Amino acid sequence: MLGALVGDVVGSVYEWHNHRSKDFPLFGPKSSFTDDSVLTVALADAILNRADYGGVMRRYGARYPHAGYGGRFRQWLLTPTMGPYGSFGNGAAMRISPAGWAYPTLEETLEQARVHTAVTHDHPEGVKGAQATAGAIWLARHGKSKGEIRDWVVKHTDYELSRTCDQIRPDYEFNESCQRTVPEALTAFFESTDFEDAIRLGVSLGGDTDTLTCITGSVAEAFYGGVPPAIEQETLSRLDEPLRDVVRLFRGRYGL
Repeated sequence: MLGALVGDVVGSVYEWHNHRSKDFPLFGPKSSFTDDSVLTVALADAILNRADYGGVMRRYGARYPHAGYGGRFRQWLLTPTMGPYGSFGNGAAMRISPAGWAYPTLEETLEQARVHTAVTHDHPEGVKGAQATAGAIWLARHGKSKGEIRDWVVKHTDYELSRTCDQIRPDYEFNESCQRTVPEALTAFFESTDFEDAIRLGVSLGGDTDTLTCITGSVAEAFYGGVPPAIEQETLSRLDEPLRDVVRLFRGRYGL
C-alpha cells in the first residue's frame, strides 16, 4: 500500500497542472498527501483492527477535514445516517490497495474489495474498479507476469487495455470515474520498467493525476518487490506520525 501513497504524494502537485512527460522532479516543496492517502491508510487501519471501514473513514475524515474530498463523499462523511450513494468514482480504486495485501486468496481479496468499496461506492463500476485494482495487486505479489495480470483484468472487466500511454496521453482529460481512470492507471503500470518509471508514466498521462498515479503505484509496488528506499523515505516524511504509524503496522503484518 506504500506504492499508493507514493503515487498520491508525487501526483498531488500535478492534478490541476498536468505534466505530459516523464521528466519532472518526483518531490517538491508542495508535494503532500491528500484524501487518497488518508482513505488508503484508513482502510489499512480498519483491516488491522477488524473494524467497520465506514466508521473508520468517518473518524479519519474528522481528523483530516481538509484533505480534498469530493463533494458527495464529504456529504457522506458529515452525515452519519447516510449510506452508499451509487458512486462509480475513482476513489473506489485509489483507496483499496490494502485489500490486495491482506487476504490469502484471490477470491477473498475480491470479496473483501467489494465489501470495503460498497460502503460508499456501490455502483457496479465502482466495485469493478476496486476489484480490478486489488486483484492486480494480489496477482502481482504472487509472482504473476504482466501478461497474466493483463489477461485477468481483461477477462474480469470490459476495460480497454490495448492503447499505449503514447496513444492515451494526447487527448486524456480530467475524469473522476473508475472506468476512465483505472484502465489508464493499469496501462502505465504495464508499460513501466521499474517502480519509479511507473510513477512517472502515471503522472505523464495527466487527468486526475494523484488518484491515477496512486492506483499505478499500488500495483507497481507489488510487482517490483517494493518501493526504492529513497522514495519510501521521502514519501513517509510527508505523512504525519499517526499515518506513518498505521503504515508501519500494516506493512509489518502484511508487507513484503
